[in-house]
Amino acid sequence: MGGKVDSEHTHRSFSRRNLFQIGAVTAGGLVAGSAVAACSSSAQDVAASSTTTTMAVNNPQDALARLMAGNARFVSGEVLSQGQDATRRAAVSDTQTPYAVILSCSDSRVAPEIVFDDGIGDLFIARVAGNTATTPIVQGTIEYAISSLGSVLIMVLGHENCGAVKAALGSVHGDPPPPGQIGAFVEPIIPAAQSVQSLPSDQQLNAAIQQNARNQCALLKSLQPIIAPEISSGKVNVVAAEYELVSGKVLLLN
Repeated sequence: MGGKVDSEHTHRSFSRRNLFQIGAVTAGGLVAGSAVAACSSSAQDVAASSTTTTMAVNNPQDALARLMAGNARFVSGEVLSQGQDATRRAAVSDTQTPYAVILSCSDSRVAPEIVFDDGIGDLFIARVAGNTATTPIVQGTIEYAISSLGSVLIMVLGHENCGAVKAALGSVHGDPPPPGQIGAFVEPIIPAAQSVQSLPSDQQLNAAIQQNARNQCALLKSLQPIIAPEISSGKVNVVAAEYELVSGKVLLLN
């Protein structure tokens, strides 16, 4: 976007949400030399020298391409690690324009900013064990990024060897209920675990991980009144993906 404000999106954001009195809204994505929208001339000067040089984002397709390009750099070990310095911190201190939302597991091995080689202010992250979107808090968090921050892509990111999915499979196989409040994040994954019971036992875990990501993706696509209309208009997309722990690759799921 090169820092230009999307006036139509700004109108949508302010008329529907007006959350936290956001002063500048854009579809996200910065290029070298771009001025980040800010409330002071000094912040604009700092933004002009931002070190973020990854591709600009104008639509959901651009956003997905940028994520996957960043992941390819991460896998190859040729990361840019840009947008992570003092210049970038100052540039986004007055406003944020994350181009994508990542709903990921809380697993310590899955850090979206690292996995996608992005910088401060580029990604809006919602993390919960099992990467589920069934609670109002998670849904509202994601809706806020779409309606008020201008994010144009939502990725539900599951990962290999997920403990939350393992617990859901254990529950459908008759294991005792988990202690404390752990069952609260296991319960939403039960439908995915149930759907793979006919598979050989050594295939059930990964199949359930992928199905859970797809289920959460479908749920987010159906949410009214914010996300579903944006998808229908082509301004937002929701995709499911799985992260491979050893290779570092993010695989898009059909």
